[in-house]
Amino acid sequence: MASYNNVPLGLQWQRLTRREREILVWVGGGMSNKEVVRGLGLSVGTVKIHVHSIFTKTGARNRYELMAKSVVRSVA
Repeated sequence: MASYNNVPLGLQWQRLTRREREILVWVGGGMSNKEVVRGLGLSVGTVKIHVHSIFTKTGARNRYELMAKSVVRSVA
């Protein structure tokens, strides 16, 4: 599996797909996987796969770190 941890933050975010960015908005808003499932009409498995991919691509280890990186990116 490729590691994106040493890629500049802007490039990491550019690698997210449209669906991953959509899910990131929900996760960044503090929503659980089940809330994302209900909001977007996806399966739990699909959401988990996308969330894992977002973590991998951004280098975030958990939701809190992902939200922190999102805030840093939005003010940068």
